[in-house]
Amino acid sequence: MQTHIKTIKLSATKSFDGGVLYILGNYFLKLIRLIVYLLIWQTLSQQGVNLGVFTMNELFIYSIVAAAFSEQLNVVTPATTAFWEGSIISRYTRPLPVLLQLSVETIGTWLPKLIAFALPILAFASLKLNLTNFIVNNGAVFALSLLLSVSLGFAIDYAFVSLVIKLKTAHYTAYSIRMALITFMSGAVIPFELMPFNFGRVLEILPFGSLASAPLLILTGNANMPRLILLQLSWNLILWPIAIHLFKSSQERMVSYGG
Repeated sequence: MQTHIKTIKLSATKSFDGGVLYILGNYFLKLIRLIVYLLIWQTLSQQGVNLGVFTMNELFIYSIVAAAFSEQLNVVTPATTAFWEGSIISRYTRPLPVLLQLSVETIGTWLPKLIAFALPILAFASLKLNLTNFIVNNGAVFALSLLLSVSLGFAIDYAFVSLVIKLKTAHYTAYSIRMALITFMSGAVIPFELMPFNFGRVLEILPFGSLASAPLLILTGNANMPRLILLQLSWNLILWPIAIHLFKSSQERMVSYGG
């Protein structure tokens, strides 16, 4: 456990290698994007657009929490970058399982954003949008759903890394496509309820819907909670064995610096 804690600390401090201004600038851009989303919801409401099961306050909470926990709702480990750089090989010389190392490193990289970005906007939501009431009513189930989402996110990322290993030189293209698809198909940006042609109903039962949409709907109280928790648990049980098998089978295909 002490080794894991030290790894988390190192990963957290590594985020500042580019300087504090770089980190704060990145958070500022995220804040601007969040404000744009909130303005869009407000404009749609003022124009009389049907917001489905959501109230304006619930949509605001949905977007703010999605922004605060964006890294947890769409897990991206250092595995793809490590494979591209060739540093993935060095992890096999350490006395810990490779996937465990990558998971612990990922958790460490989350800490700066949680402290410097997530806490302030969640505090704002608590003061101005009554986020505290949502937490009191649905916080325990939301926490469970978020843990299942994070677990599923790791499984999906490791399955994706296995694909990247097989693609070799096309890894960056695959990564870009993956980020765009999951951001949209997970419901992190547009709630499934607001998608046309009942498209959201289809996405809800896919594993991507269990990443962001499920915990966010549970927090706002616009969900069949037992059904979503069961979906998340089922996808975890299905995808984790697949991800581990794919990663183990793809290790023989690794090529780093031509060797």
